Amino acid sequence: MILLLLACPTGDKDSGVTDTASAVDPEAPVIESAAVSCYLHETGDKYYQWSALATATDPQGESTIETVGAVAATAGEVDLGEVLLACNNGDCLTSWREGQDIDVECVNVASYAFTFTVEDIDGHASSPVTVSATQTTEP
Repeated sequence: MILLLLACPTGDKDSGVTDTASAVDPEAPVIESAAVSCYLHETGDKYYQWSALATATDPQGESTIETVGAVAATAGEVDLGEVLLACNNGDCLTSWREGQDIDVECVNVASYAFTFTVEDIDGHASSPVTVSATQTTEP
């Protein structure tokens, strides 16, 4: 017996909102972990420093993950900006100073969502992974 599953629109016919199931690309990289944090940098000039880290795997090997990924910040439905991730063999990281690149404030850390994406050298994109940030006392 052959069983076929098709992505069918769902949702309220009156609202115009539909949702379709999306297939996961078996060739795409997978983000296994991701984290964002901020802390008060107090040596010399005082400012809040943000950092984002992720670990990704790829079915063809971690060396096939592109050297550049992305982290986008949102507050509810509002886009706050995006920074690039530097990736090397599946280890990805970036950092930025508050007031630069992404419009986020460490004092409001709980109100933001950060979405990570990476691609492999063949153009397969990972499923986005969204995390909340934490405020720490050290880098």
